[in-house]
This record gives sequence, C-alpha cells and structure tokens, in this order.
Amino acid sequence: MSTPAFTEQSLGKRGSEVVTGSVTGKNFAIIVAGPAGAKLAVGGITCSNKSNASALENVTLPAGYTSYGNFTELNVTQGSIEAYNA
Repeated sequence: MSTPAFTEQSLGKRGSEVVTGSVTGKNFAIIVAGPAGAKLAVGGITCSNKSNASALENVTLPAGYTSYGNFTELNVTQGSIEAYNA
C-alpha cells in the first residue's frame, strides 16, 4: 500500500527548501515561517488556490506560522520560510 500524497507532504518526505530570498517555478504545498518569523515582499506570494493570499504580504509572520496551498512563488524579505514540496 502506498503512502497518500498529503501524508508525504505533511511529513516532509517529498523534501523542502529553506527560502531566504526569491523562488519561482516550483510547487510547494506547505509553508512554515522560520524561527525568527518571516516577511514576504509586496507581490511576493503566488498561491493559485488561496483567496486573498496577498494578505500575507508585508506583514511579519510569527515563527511557526503555517499555511497550506499551491504556492508557486515566494519572495522573503526578512527571516526565512521552509517550503515543503508538493
């Protein structure tokens, strides 16, 4: 029996990337703000299945803040985000 995709994603079995700048052209299913929190640039997040994702821009996300979706662009201006592969 194979492991369901959502289980693999939530456990990090598909890998992740620590983002401290800009990344485009990849698909991430989960993002988590790093230990010092994170701030995304204005226009620095693209998520095709999240309404009003731009509300996450230019605000400090506290450490551990977690969001789920289909993220294809992140531009971190402060702190870091661990982005889990979709």
